[in-house]
Amino acid sequence: MNTNDEAGSHPRGPRSGPHVVLLGVGYVSVWAYRALRRSLGDQVHITVVAPVDAHSYHGWTGEVLSGELPPEAQRSPIAEALPAAAHVRGWARRVDRDRRTVEVECADGATVTVTYDHLVVGIGSTEDVSSVPGLQEHGFRLRHLGQAGALAAHLDQCVAEAARSSYDRSTSLTVVVAGGGLAGVESSIAVSQRLAAATGAPTGSAGGPRVVLVSSRAELAQELREGGRELVRQALRRNGVEVLTGTRVVEVAADGVKLDDGLWIPAHTTLATVGNRVMPLPGLDDLPVDDRGRWIADRNLQVAQDVWAAGDAAVVPLKSGAPAPVDAGWAIGEGGWVGDNIARVIRGKQQKPFGFKSIGVAAGFGQRSGVLEAWGIAYRGRTAWFSRMLFFLYYMPSREQAKRVYRMLRAKSGD
Repeated sequence: MNTNDEAGSHPRGPRSGPHVVLLGVGYVSVWAYRALRRSLGDQVHITVVAPVDAHSYHGWTGEVLSGELPPEAQRSPIAEALPAAAHVRGWARRVDRDRRTVEVECADGATVTVTYDHLVVGIGSTEDVSSVPGLQEHGFRLRHLGQAGALAAHLDQCVAEAARSSYDRSTSLTVVVAGGGLAGVESSIAVSQRLAAATGAPTGSAGGPRVVLVSSRAELAQELREGGRELVRQALRRNGVEVLTGTRVVEVAADGVKLDDGLWIPAHTTLATVGNRVMPLPGLDDLPVDDRGRWIADRNLQVAQDVWAAGDAAVVPLKSGAPAPVDAGWAIGEGGWVGDNIARVIRGKQQKPFGFKSIGVAAGFGQRSGVLEAWGIAYRGRTAWFSRMLFFLYYMPSREQAKRVYRMLRAKSGD
């Protein structure tokens, strides 16, 4: 049974058994929920605190931007992804570790207090745009539900504006993507494909769209090995994306972007795929954090008594002592590990130190092309694209949503 306690009522109600509260509805919370249900079934009561009614699946961001999938492909409803959990729709504003409570500001303006036995902090992070003037006001971001769809709609509007008047056509059809990681690479290629299809002119051609990828680092897509990075460079060239490395965005306006070398790029669209920062949460703000505000977890993924953190919100140590990479695959593994460890605590067993191993890294270049590095083997082209699609469908939080997306992909390909 799924309940939605938005105000007034205590989400535990008359139920008995340990109460696990999940902050956020990202990968960590979804896979912690799965692990808890698998281990304990109805012996545990689970509440998720999130201001939205669906999980945002980042895997399809490129496909949404390119137009291969509609924005709703990214939505996995909480009622499907966490069907046995209560849902308090709102924002966690304060944690009281002594009383084991979370104060939640609900979407309707009311405030409720949720009591927990075990707390999972999976609130994720947001793009750190505060250091660049104008990026908060004029830049698009992609991490949260609905943002990819909003950018896609904006790009369509820019194409329509360019068609009505040639005066500002160049600026209307120019997009600057800040950040040279895989997210920036995939987004710039997808945007290029959407604009080229909409205008009928190849990106980078005379009078055609312009997409500029700006990276402060000299090397793009450092998540991949050299072979994969070479495929990235080829895909960017093939899609007409202009690449500027060793420079960074220092100012954003409604009509353009300024770089640190003084270059001004007229553009009506700026996309931030830059480094992320975790927003502080009162009641946990006395705990150790790194320079991005991420809580520093131990090998069991705990940050305090009966409090766990993982994913973008935490620094998770590997056996070597190095921090775990930050991406969806690792967040899935960490979330499952957290759920298993909480189940072990509830059963009176010793927790297991984190020992997850990621399958690999994938990037999609649209048009049934991509790169996949899995189990030490590199795949490319159509094989990589197809394998990536299967992995993404398998790891979607909702089986029903995965089936819907599969049907969308089949319809789009004409199979």
